[in-house]
Amino acid sequence: MSPHISYIVLGRILKSEKITGIAGRILAESILSVNKRIKKRNLLPFKLTYGSEVSGLFHTSADAICAMIFLEEELIQKGLGPVMHWSICSGAFPTIKDENKNPIIGGKELPRLREALQKEKLKNRFFIKTGDRVDDFYLLHGLCLWDFVINNWNIKRDKEILTLYLDGYDYKFAAEALNIARPQTWRKYRSLQMQEYFSIREILLSGRLLTENAVSTDISLQISKP
Repeated sequence: MSPHISYIVLGRILKSEKITGIAGRILAESILSVNKRIKKRNLLPFKLTYGSEVSGLFHTSADAICAMIFLEEELIQKGLGPVMHWSICSGAFPTIKDENKNPIIGGKELPRLREALQKEKLKNRFFIKTGDRVDDFYLLHGLCLWDFVINNWNIKRDKEILTLYLDGYDYKFAAEALNIARPQTWRKYRSLQMQEYFSIREILLSGRLLTENAVSTDISLQISKP
């Protein structure tokens, strides 16, 4: 067992989506794609548990944010809206081998985190505990702005064009790919607030909201409110 002071991303499908089972299937498909993109940025890749929960360990809080955003975008491109609750916390998470000798998160920290989250009265989709109150504050506000734009999207209606925009294509390419007029794709780009979305996304992915403070290796995860 080897402990790491690292950052855990814990995502859980909201209760209303668990009933259909569709969200769990889409989540399982999406983490395969995302793990390929983040394989050099994690200690442990995303893993699906209980059919509705995903967790992964990362070197830095910036890496953790990056992985979470990639997975959210993958879910949107598959037609799923903002149906995940996310927690990003720092702690001494040990890694162990399972019965198949695959590395997994061990110890008491992950169950302790799950228990603490059940007791918290969460008003939004994000719970942040990086070990630095200033980081937590700015990161939470940045994620709430990012989430505000997403919640204004009609993903069912605009899935095709959103998929292109989130892949980095501009409105000209979208017009050709979807065989519609450029002015129409430009108006859609603006109505979806894609420019604002990508601006917020760039700030979040750059790590500019974070100060990667060193954490002592004898500090365990603390969830108590400041």
